Amino acid sequence: MANCLFLGDSITDAGHLFDPANLGEGYVSVLAEMTAADQCILCNRGHDGFTVEQVLRMLKRDGIEKHWDIISLLAGINDIPVEVYTSHHRIPDEFSQYYTELLEFLSLRTNARLILIEPFLFSIPQEYQNWQPYLQMESSIIRNLALRFDAALLPANEILNHAASIHGVRQITVDGIHLTSLGNRILAETWMELYQDLKN
Repeated sequence: MANCLFLGDSITDAGHLFDPANLGEGYVSVLAEMTAADQCILCNRGHDGFTVEQVLRMLKRDGIEKHWDIISLLAGINDIPVEVYTSHHRIPDEFSQYYTELLEFLSLRTNARLILIEPFLFSIPQEYQNWQPYLQMESSIIRNLALRFDAALLPANEILNHAASIHGVRQITVDGIHLTSLGNRILAETWMELYQDLKN
């Protein structure tokens, strides 16, 4: 039986604190539907609005158990408005620093395999086009860190935007960032494929 921990922002959170199963209404709950109870135990510690820095602060404050087999991280999209809409320069230097420190924290305190999900954006609304250069910088940093920490990489931006080109953007995202039920299912299915590869 594998113990799987999910960290991240609102896309992972998906209202999990209001769910009796504590999994939310997003891709983590879809994963729970796809796995037998005797195969995986899933834990959602996503938090609405969190940047990478805030995920790190939460873990430093609350600690982390050593027993996790898989730790999955989806964070970074909330770092972009820090860069775009404030005078604080976050990307690339601080983003790289916090993401690196977060992976070091997890690697030192657990023996878990890491799954890094790249943040993603869609073509609507138009203002998100200005975010794309920062998203690309984040993705480059995450890809390099995946190699450094021997983590599995899930290229979610490519996968979900490809799905949007087939099904239509509005079928995959509700607002350009958060996912519809179909978007969550596609992300969960892709995550499960990656997880199965790690097991083999």
